[in-house]
Amino acid sequence: MKKPLLVMVLLALVLVEAAILEGFLPYEWRHAIHQQSEKVFPSKKYDPHPDMDWEFELDFRQHPSHRAIVFGVSAILAFGNGYLINKVRQALLRPKASAALTQKNN
Repeated sequence: MKKPLLVMVLLALVLVEAAILEGFLPYEWRHAIHQQSEKVFPSKKYDPHPDMDWEFELDFRQHPSHRAIVFGVSAILAFGNGYLINKVRQALLRPKASAALTQKNN
């Protein structure tokens, strides 16, 4: 029961990592990725402000320090999530390594 749960947690963390790292891509790439993902996973239209991403991009271009702050926070989140991914991966591999050591000792 523990291994399937760890695999699900690992997959969820990898998806979160991909979403965090997408923030480092240029605006045009993020926009294209979002358009392609809408073809695969269509979502209900909700446009209170249809060009919100572009508004953020304009702010980042006018105030580079805002982009640096967002990138800094994203980097901290990415490293933290990467650390969690590594810990879960180690937990998944640990039983195999201990079983191999037990067999060698016998």
